[in-house]
Amino acid sequence: MNMLQERKYYIQPTKEGIFLILIQARNEDAYDSYLQYDGRDNALFLRTPKECILLDYINPTVHADLLKSAFVEMLEVHPEQEEVIRDYRVPLHKVPEIYVA
Repeated sequence: MNMLQERKYYIQPTKEGIFLILIQARNEDAYDSYLQYDGRDNALFLRTPKECILLDYINPTVHADLLKSAFVEMLEVHPEQEEVIRDYRVPLHKVPEIYVA
């Protein structure tokens, strides 16, 4: 599995309580995607069965509400043109702990 670290990403709740996560667009479409989260500082976004993206240092103000979510909306944004290339909903899987070495 290819493990990547997303250095620049944004997590934004909507007024409806849905979390939008903006990441840099990748070349290939995502499939079988889901987010693993333990309610702390890090989350693992399994974008494809062979690609995992670490979202680290999640803002503490969203920890509790994000953990309550059943899903998140992923938006992949072109890094230069700042336009959304693709967006999709992924389930949020609550896990006991995400270990980051």
